[in-house]
Amino acid sequence: MRPLSVYSKYAYYLAKFGTPKRIGNIMHNRMEYRKKRIELKSRPYKITIDPGNFCNLRCPGCHTGIRHPEMIRPSFLKFTDYKVILGQVKDHALSVALYNWGEPFLNKEIFDIIHHTSENRLGTTIHSNFNRFTESMAVNAVKSGLTHIYLSIDGATQAAYEKYRVRGNIENVLDNVKTMLETRRRMNSKYPLITWKFLVFDHNKHEVDKAAQMARDIGVDAFEVFTAHPKLMDIYDEAENYRKDPVLLQNLQGHCKSLWASLYVNPDGSVLPCSLSYRDNERFGNLIHEDLDTIWNNTSFTNARKMFTSDIPPSEIPLPCRHCKYSLNNQCTLTPRPASFVKQAG
Repeated sequence: MRPLSVYSKYAYYLAKFGTPKRIGNIMHNRMEYRKKRIELKSRPYKITIDPGNFCNLRCPGCHTGIRHPEMIRPSFLKFTDYKVILGQVKDHALSVALYNWGEPFLNKEIFDIIHHTSENRLGTTIHSNFNRFTESMAVNAVKSGLTHIYLSIDGATQAAYEKYRVRGNIENVLDNVKTMLETRRRMNSKYPLITWKFLVFDHNKHEVDKAAQMARDIGVDAFEVFTAHPKLMDIYDEAENYRKDPVLLQNLQGHCKSLWASLYVNPDGSVLPCSLSYRDNERFGNLIHEDLDTIWNNTSFTNARKMFTSDIPPSEIPLPCRHCKYSLNNQCTLTPRPASFVKQAG
């Protein structure tokens, strides 16, 4: 298996999809981040657009899996809406992450979405549990120009795998991986690249080496291991962990990069500031009904960035940023989590 580290992946995207305008925007954005600019002339270049916040599994570490009562109403991204959204970000990004809080391959228009992205000379990445996949979908994955699939397979046996991937079937997943790889070979394509992603828990850590060998035997392109949380890691939980641990807090370097470089878009067009955002009251705008230039420097974004540059009352910092771990380093009081979440998590 050849390595596909984060750095090599982005180097690949830079070489394949970089244009003078896109590269110039990235450099400008990084400069504005370093200088902690509040109103930005650059635009976000790390784009995540969720094709649907529905899932066929019930993973306990995901608010979609546990059906959190405060999550934005589940929906599938419509292809017509996607074209509106992509039209606003395509000149500034190298690739689009087509996943977030759901299973992307449940969206019946996913390959139209991928193909449209490829036509606009952008890379595409999907994370999938791969429980629902067919040979015809494998053909469409190649034809659409899909760049990269991360497979969420956290075990080498059904007993370990299903403890987190609740309702999943590992044999079915492995058969689907083989189908994808065989289809790729038959169509004489090296894309989509396939990475086996293994989330490590106490219940499956003894199977990492066996899974790595299975990945080599099957012939995926890479095997990557990540430390995981067995239950939903909310932004409140993360901040509380930092508050309780002086070493963690001391090692928290810099300021939040997402507020300068990233954009998270829900299937309904809602713009969210963070990968941990999912609540109704955490929206910063809507890219279907508003333009990016307006949203990117609106009060929500500018007040969130002010958290790192000036004295601002916590009440003026938008949710969820006022609850973030970074707020602890900026003299902001960590406000209590909503009572409904306490009830859900308790």
